[in-house]
Amino acid sequence: MNRYTINKPEHGSQEWLEVRWRNAEGLSRIAASSAAAVHNEHEYMTPGDLAVELLADEAPQPKPANAAMERGNRLEPVLIQWTSDLEDIALLTPDIMYCFENGDARMIATLDAITSDGIPFEIKTTKKRWEGVLPRQWYWQGVQQSICAGTNQIEWRIFDSDLELHQYTQIITSDEQQIHISAVDEFLNLIEQGLVPEVAKLSYDNVSDLYNKSSSTQTILPPTAIEIVNQLEQAKKAKKELDELESKLKAELGLMMKEAEEGILNGDIVVTWKTQTRNVFDSSRFDKDHPVLSKKYRKDTEFRVLKTKVRR
Repeated sequence: MNRYTINKPEHGSQEWLEVRWRNAEGLSRIAASSAAAVHNEHEYMTPGDLAVELLADEAPQPKPANAAMERGNRLEPVLIQWTSDLEDIALLTPDIMYCFENGDARMIATLDAITSDGIPFEIKTTKKRWEGVLPRQWYWQGVQQSICAGTNQIEWRIFDSDLELHQYTQIITSDEQQIHISAVDEFLNLIEQGLVPEVAKLSYDNVSDLYNKSSSTQTILPPTAIEIVNQLEQAKKAKKELDELESKLKAELGLMMKEAEEGILNGDIVVTWKTQTRNVFDSSRFDKDHPVLSKKYRKDTEFRVLKTKVRR
């Protein structure tokens, strides 16, 4: 068992993403914010997403902050100071990252704040009302942070939709820690072998990311592939039929609604059909009016298209 710290690069930078992705020996590791994906309990990342990210040849690239990230980044220092003032405690934002390694269980955690006696504080903002129960995604993040920081306690401060700052103490048992250590060990053991963990059921997008470039070669498919090809053909046919049915039913309701925005049935609103406005960029006109500038800001993107060729 090895617990250690490293200097923290600028939060969100390419270097920060790289040290979360691989350790100094080039071995894959799990970041605390992704911990729940190992258990298939992450709201935004599937085990397949995590597996493909770790199997990639390069670390993830920085992405523009979305609204939730921007809100969190701006409010986090304020909420840390607010917590410090309310509870009369000194909170430090660490300039280090906390690491844990045991076999193939390699983890890393960035802590929002920590007390002088080593109690981590995690700051969250949410558009939902706090109901007093940690979402599973946060729960596993806390478990991993406790493992990396060598503690059994994580203090959560949650700023919710009521504009209230709530307190929650997460006490983590050694059994909970061991469950996570074992799950990470199993997950990363397969990743290091170049294999996809069983829990990671890959989507088509996952596979496209994993094998994003084609080569001018052929492969001999196993006999079972014909059944998959036939099922895919049937799925595409069924999807087309459902799309056509959807269009037909919407047309019938539209003829009943005419200009009305709401359709009433037995006193209840069962259909709405409201005018909406969408602001779109007219790329064709921009190409025509500013051809040189348009060329400067265009770039080629590569992607693969999977098609089936079945003899009729």
